[in-house]
Amino acid sequence: MKFSVIVAAHNEGPQIASALKRLRQISKTSPAEIIVVDGGSDDDTVPAAREWCDQVLVLDRPNRGAQWHAGAQKATGDLLFFLRADVHPPGNWQQALEHFWLVTPVEKVAAVVFRVDYGGGFSLRSLSAWSNARVRAGLASADHGLCTTPEIYQAVGGYPPFAELEDFEFSRRLSARGRIALLPERVHAAARRLRSQGPFRYVLRRIWKETRYRLGATPESLFTPQ
Repeated sequence: MKFSVIVAAHNEGPQIASALKRLRQISKTSPAEIIVVDGGSDDDTVPAAREWCDQVLVLDRPNRGAQWHAGAQKATGDLLFFLRADVHPPGNWQQALEHFWLVTPVEKVAAVVFRVDYGGGFSLRSLSAWSNARVRAGLASADHGLCTTPEIYQAVGGYPPFAELEDFEFSRRLSARGRIALLPERVHAAARRLRSQGPFRYVLRRIWKETRYRLGATPESLFTPQ
């Protein structure tokens, strides 16, 4: 199987080269292309990424939904793996995903994600547990690293062009087709943005935004630049 890894980035200049280098180093067991889609960064994210990826696409503003969708349209792999630039997959990510798709009847599943680990401390461990529990309810956040097939991606309409709650809406689209499976292996997500606003405040804000969206608020009205 060939993987297309689609990385959404915005102002990740200080760390994107090291993140992509590590991704290259642990992506040896199966063919993989890495596509970075930048959301109008005003730092050196784009030049720093070019050395370690196969393609860089540049949009004019941050919009993870539009970024991931643009990357999916350029992807040539048998499996699409969507990542935030600050999320680090496990060393055996290819083996874990390939095994899952080989042994799982495709008509029973729409996507698969890894468990997320935000780090130590009670509040961050609690946030990890909350986010992982939500996957069982069919809601996978952008931090989990999501993998699906190009056929399923197209069938459900892909990521919506939302700058906020794109993962919430895409999860709902996927869940209407089949379940989102949760693997035991863990991705490590950078917690800097969570520490800046506080994990529990983040949860409350997230639930409030999802509720407002369900009640008809537009994604644009909910967008908070990060």
